Amino acid sequence: MSGSSKSILLDGNGLEKTLKIVKNEAEEQLENFLAPVAELADDISSGRSKIVKPAPGFCIKTFKKGSNEKFFINLCQTDSIPAPRDITEDELIRILNDGEPSSYRIPMSITVPRQTQDKSNQSCQVCDIAINANFYAKIESGGLLREFLITVLFDGVENKYDIALDESNFRILKNKKFMDRLIPHNIQNRDVKQVIESYANQSAEDRALLRELDNPRPLMGSQANQGRKPLIEEIDAGTVKTVKNERNSSRTVVPVTTSEGTPYVPDPTKVAIAQAATKKPESKLFREPPAGKAKRLIGEFHLPECVSSSEITLDVGEDRILLEARKKGYLLDVFVDYRIDESKVEAHFDSTTKILQVTMPVLAA
Repeated sequence: MSGSSKSILLDGNGLEKTLKIVKNEAEEQLENFLAPVAELADDISSGRSKIVKPAPGFCIKTFKKGSNEKFFINLCQTDSIPAPRDITEDELIRILNDGEPSSYRIPMSITVPRQTQDKSNQSCQVCDIAINANFYAKIESGGLLREFLITVLFDGVENKYDIALDESNFRILKNKKFMDRLIPHNIQNRDVKQVIESYANQSAEDRALLRELDNPRPLMGSQANQGRKPLIEEIDAGTVKTVKNERNSSRTVVPVTTSEGTPYVPDPTKVAIAQAATKKPESKLFREPPAGKAKRLIGEFHLPECVSSSEITLDVGEDRILLEARKKGYLLDVFVDYRIDESKVEAHFDSTTKILQVTMPVLAA
């Protein structure tokens, strides 16, 4: 047997000292891990940021510069990110000819690149980049703005994560809107505020949003904020009626998504409500926008005793919301004076804040 080995003998005191060092290092690592999690939870509960799940857009396949390693960008869209300044292609050409492309900025949220596998089961990386939904509609069909956006996406990945992508070798996938899955984004109020403040001509809606960002609404509401008109207005208590009698309403089972993005499909077979739990979770229901025709309802349900979405059953009908976590004793069954588009309802459970957020597009009041 070749080679050499080294033995280290420890007496009782030496072993105890070594164990203490290992323990201290483990505690420090745990503290470093939990600190940002606690900070994120505090930002969300205080209203300084919010978790959003963007809608799909299109997927870009490219390679890391100087290698054959694949890299995918899931371009997605959300109303929670403000749009860039509205310009024409002629204006963009003038900006590019002046040699100042950085003077036109596109707000976006970039997730941490993660490992996944392509259709050939080969290892690759993917990240999600979310932009404003209205801006996405403007660039979706192509043109100079989309070409400029793709350049900005590549620069964003390189600047944030030091990953250089090959801009000369990429393509937009035709039959695949995203690789792997889309994950939630944490949108900070301060970032949104910085974009709105950069607008040369702010609209009344922009100014209202700035006031809202300066006075964030805590997730579950507070007495201090009740006198202030929020960006997403809370529906009047008379609009939401707790069910105390039999009433027919069509329902569709909505998969709840965990904070890791894993879908959960609940069992549609339910026992009688009378046999279910009786503890009503703390909840809020808002409409958006606060004035005019409602486009969607947003429900926030606090389930502090739930660990994962596997404990939650959510049924949403045309005008009914039924939420159950039987093992934890939660039950909420309400009707609303709006027609909900059942086919487009989305739900997301954040295991950090214990908040179930349900987004319900509205067909009509």
